[in-house]
Parts: sequence; C-alpha cells; structure tokens
Amino acid sequence: MNRSVLVDRKDGVARVTISRPEVRNALDAATVGELELVLKALETDHTVRCVILRGAGDRVFVSGADVREFRDKLATPEGARAYDEEIERMQAIICSMPKPVIAQIQGFAIGGGCVLAVACDFRIASDKGRFGIPIAKFGFMLSPTDTVRIAKLVGLSQARRLLMTGAVIDAAEAYRIGLVDQVVAHDELAAATDAFAATLTANAPLSLKATKQILATLHAREPSISDGAELYRELYSSQDIREGLDAFFQKRAPNFKGT
Repeated sequence: MNRSVLVDRKDGVARVTISRPEVRNALDAATVGELELVLKALETDHTVRCVILRGAGDRVFVSGADVREFRDKLATPEGARAYDEEIERMQAIICSMPKPVIAQIQGFAIGGGCVLAVACDFRIASDKGRFGIPIAKFGFMLSPTDTVRIAKLVGLSQARRLLMTGAVIDAAEAYRIGLVDQVVAHDELAAATDAFAATLTANAPLSLKATKQILATLHAREPSISDGAELYRELYSSQDIREGLDAFFQKRAPNFKGT
C-alpha cells in the first residue's frame, strides 16, 4: 500500500513528509486520517522531542485540500461540518501535543496548506514561499476554529484581508504580518529548519510542554497561577529541573531526558 505520510526519526526530531506529488501534496480524507494517526503516535513517542512537518518536493508545502473531494464532502451543511471536523481532529493534535511542531514551507502553502501551517508552533519558509486562503473565491467558509487561530496569529485586520480578499502573498509579506517566523534562501531551508529543531531539542522537554500549554490559554481567559498546577507539579518535581540546575552551576551542557 502506498503511504502518503512518511516519517523519519533522527536525533530526537521526527520529520513528517506529506508525499502526494501527483496532486501537489493536496490533503484528501485518507491523507488527513493517516496524518492524524502519525501525529498521535509521535505525541506519545518519548524519543521524539520535536516534529518537522513538510511537503514532498521543492515547490509545494501543501497545495490545499484535494478538490476532487469537494463535490461530495461540501454538498451539504452537514457534510461540510463533518469535513472540517475531520481536519480539526488532526490539527488539534498538533496544537495539543506537548512538543513543538515546525512547518517547513518550501513553496506554496495555499488554502488548507496555509491553515495547516498556522496550526503549527513555528513556521520557517523559503523565500519562494507563497501563502493564501482563497475561500472567498470559491464561496467557502473557513471553520470557526481555523478563523480564530489565524486571527490570533496575524491579528484581526490581516485575518480579514487574507480571508476576505483571497490574496496570495509572498514570503516577505508573510513574515511582515507575522504569518511566518523566519524566511531563508530556498536552498538553505532544510538546514535552517534542522538548526532550529536542534535548538528546541536541546532544551528541557517539560519546559517546552509547559510553555506551549500555558500559551494555549492566552486568548481563552486570563490565566491564573493555579491553572498551571499540574504543569508545576510535573516540571518542578522532574529529574530535568535538577539536571538543568546542576548543569548551569557546573558550567556544562545539560542532558535532558523528558522525565
């Protein structure tokens, strides 16, 4: 059976590649389901400290949803809602997993591809990157979850512009509005992403987990210290906190275990 989602693990980093070059790495239901299973497995894989999500080839991250499924899946309000729920189940794993996820964007990230990148914690783009969510050009709506997620990232004004105009913007503009975190030369993208992942994997996993989960509450309501009670318990009773302190005072690099 041909697989659309490939996984390579090395040095604490899982590189997840969406490989459907025949349709520019478009996401069909089978690929979304496969990606969901892969992400669930990585979520609990203690040998993995960081995930890089990328598309196969050197021109396209993800071109969007597979348009060949639109007629069936978007034919009714119930079908459209079920379609969005399928995608959100997968994206919610990215948002909730206790380890950082980096989108490595080498080219076009359009529609569902842009939305998928937004769900990641970090976005590093090639200078050939192109971004857009042209729902207004097709009469679609973005799910409420994705709409709010984009607005949190780029602000209300830019979210309105992207979603209401359907404009496709280049990597420099995406960086200017905060849609991506870093733009590098096209042939330096893999090395830059790997270097950033190495920075993350060298840090304490429980610290990254705590930061990610606390920031997830930012727009829900003003958090209190008690909201982090379980995270405080886990992190500050861990071996890693002791290792981090010992390494600091001993002037050496820490060896974090995630425990």
